[in-house]
Amino acid sequence: MNFADPLTPTSIIRLLATLMLVCAVPVLLVSSALRSVALNEAFYLREFTKYGVGQITGFSEKELDQVARIFTSYFQSEPARLDARVTRGSGSLELFNEREIQHMEDVQVLMHRVFQTGQMALAVLVLGALAIVLADPSTWMHAVLRAGAVGGTLAALVVGIAALGSVLAFDRLFLVFHYLSFANDLWLLDPSQDRLIQLFPGGFFYDAALQIGLRSAGLGALMALAGFAGLRILR
Repeated sequence: MNFADPLTPTSIIRLLATLMLVCAVPVLLVSSALRSVALNEAFYLREFTKYGVGQITGFSEKELDQVARIFTSYFQSEPARLDARVTRGSGSLELFNEREIQHMEDVQVLMHRVFQTGQMALAVLVLGALAIVLADPSTWMHAVLRAGAVGGTLAALVVGIAALGSVLAFDRLFLVFHYLSFANDLWLLDPSQDRLIQLFPGGFFYDAALQIGLRSAGLGALMALAGFAGLRILR
C-alpha cells in the first residue's frame, strides 16, 4: 500500500489488518517462548543440576524428576491448589507449606493468562491475514510478508532491549515484576526453610528469562529475514 494514495475502505482494512499482524507477532512469539520453557521438564532438570538443588533440598534425581513433572503438569491443569507430594520409599513427602501453595495458585493464574494471551494473539494473526487476503486478493502475499517482516523486527528489537535490561539489572527488574504481577507478598519466601525458593533460586529465573528472550528474539529475527527475503523475491 502506498501511503500517498487516498484512503479507501479496502486500504483502511488492509492498514488495520497489517497493524493487527505487526502487534500480534511479538506477543505470540514471547508467549510461545515462555510456554516452551515453563513446560520443559528437561530445562527444570538442567537447572536443578546447575544450582545444586538436590544437595540443598536433599532430593534424589528421581524425586527431582517428579518435581519437574509436577510443575509442568500444574501449569497446564485447571486452577487448583498445588498439594504436591513426591514419592519417597514406601511413603510420600509433602512439598510445600500453605504460604507456598497460595503463591503457586497466583503463579498458575498468571501462567494461564500468558497462555491465553498467546492464543488470542494467534487468533488475531489469523484474522488479520484473512482480512488482508479478502481485502485485496491480488497483493495479499506482499502485505502479509511485509507485516511479518515488520512484526518480526519489532519482536527482535523489543525483546532484545528487554533482555539487555535483564542482563544488566535482573534482580531489580525481577522485584518490580513481582510487585506488578501479584497483589500480595506471598512471594516473599525464606530460602532457609521454604522449599519453593530452594527448588527455584534466582538463577533459575534468570536463565529462564534469558531462554525466553533468546528464543522469541531469535524467532522474530528469522521471521523478519524471511519476510524481507520473500518481498525481495516477489519484486
